[in-house]
Amino acid sequence: MREIKSESQINAPIDKVWSVLTDINNWESWNPGMKGSGRTIEGNSVTIEMIDENGNTTTKYEPLILDVNAPKYFRWKAKMMAGFMFTNERVFELSENENGVLLINKETFSGLMVPLFWGKMQGFVGPTLDKMNVALKEKVEKIEK
Repeated sequence: MREIKSESQINAPIDKVWSVLTDINNWESWNPGMKGSGRTIEGNSVTIEMIDENGNTTTKYEPLILDVNAPKYFRWKAKMMAGFMFTNERVFELSENENGVLLINKETFSGLMVPLFWGKMQGFVGPTLDKMNVALKEKVEKIEK
């Protein structure tokens, strides 16, 4: 198992951050690297599309929402190819602090194919998580003003 993680401090109430983050149908309006559809409800599948800098879909997958603990946490899991070949688990975790909310956005990868693609994944996934965090911060803090 290998993990890539990004953290961001967001100066807004946790409910506002949660509302924007879990509204997957509107990710495209603020998230530069991803768009999606579906509802963040435990047991639901959602559709996620990775978007390149030209606006083209590079990868499309349908993770299953495993856990939802509003307004603090949700997690999904996706199998690409066969599960033993490549699986990713994504966790969005929000924790309140004196400045608003700390967002932890992380992906864990497992399967036989992970070592073969790890270098490429590190170069793509880490920056994608960072971009999402920055965009979410900008979106939510703009709403708060």
